[in-house]
Amino acid sequence: MSFKNILLLAQDGEDFYKSRMPFARHLMRHGFSVFVLIPKDKFSELITAEGLIVKHSRIERDGMGPLKLIRTVLEVRNYIKANNIGLSHSFKFMPNLINVCSNILTGAKVVLHITGLGIAFANESAKYRLLKTILRILLFVKFLRANLIIIQNPDDFEDFLFKEQFRKKIRVVKGSGVDVDEFQPSRKEENIGRKSVFLCTTRLIWEKGIAELAEAFDSLPEHIRKNVELRIIGAPDTKNPRAVSQEFIDRYKENQVVRFLGQKENIRAYLNTADVFILPSYYREGIPRSILEALACGLPVVTTNVPGCNLTVKTGQNGLLIEPRSVQTIRSAVEELYAHKSCWKLMGDFSRSLAVEEFSEEVVFNQIVKLYDLLDEAAVDSYTH
Repeated sequence: MSFKNILLLAQDGEDFYKSRMPFARHLMRHGFSVFVLIPKDKFSELITAEGLIVKHSRIERDGMGPLKLIRTVLEVRNYIKANNIGLSHSFKFMPNLINVCSNILTGAKVVLHITGLGIAFANESAKYRLLKTILRILLFVKFLRANLIIIQNPDDFEDFLFKEQFRKKIRVVKGSGVDVDEFQPSRKEENIGRKSVFLCTTRLIWEKGIAELAEAFDSLPEHIRKNVELRIIGAPDTKNPRAVSQEFIDRYKENQVVRFLGQKENIRAYLNTADVFILPSYYREGIPRSILEALACGLPVVTTNVPGCNLTVKTGQNGLLIEPRSVQTIRSAVEELYAHKSCWKLMGDFSRSLAVEEFSEEVVFNQIVKLYDLLDEAAVDSYTH
């Protein structure tokens, strides 16, 4: 087997192209041959055009029946053996499950990348407590076979079953990286005679704090309301049972403060016309890419003191950490920041430094490749919490 042949498994071509393609390019620059397993979609040709070897799979995000799962596992296993894959690296729940099952007796090293624990770990209803238990058991089974588990924040470690037994396999790599050359501050127009823009970019699911965010801005004191605007970019995640309803969005069609702009492509342009980034998520994130892009663009950030999000803000230096699920704390944070507008430039400079020093693609990708090297030496022997 050769570590020069690496297989990346993902559940969605678009997500791979937008989120994992930079990492794949990094691997190719370092001499690896990169194979990709994704479902067939319009992004397959774009990925192939970059020099990756693409194989279409049956992997699906929304679950797979037993027969389809077995066929997919056998398909992936055969592909790994036929292409002399030395390391198989998967992202998110279903690809991680297929990766583990496919690599029994193949000789390939198995790397599982957990980019957040999701909705089940953000809710306490009976339904989600049961789901959380099931997911913990499945994670335990996956960890038994994995050679390396990458998590994006140290808090996730506490939610694993028998975590001490897997301590040697688990590493924290903070986030998926941000391109600090693409996302960087640009000169903004002077904030004279225009509203201050607070921007939120995210998938529209309730656990991102969308309802609390809209209510907080709609209930600001009048002297602030007339001078601020909240722009929310994103579309309801229709494959998610917790998607924000169109009915809720439509309530704000005529609102002068809260604006739902829908899905947009050029996020950088919107970041560079914003003054503050805000994401009151209580979803169990890894580290939200949207916050990393805002940091790189030099914006002050307001986000929640929950795993993942809380790694992106040094309170008082580049923004504010607030309690989750609270309209009042969002409103108070906006009022506090608005009262200290003169500090926004300094806070944005700190955000930019944080992005470059801790979250840049170069930093994150090099950390992962070093972990590959440890596997090549069969030496994943300690866990840094």
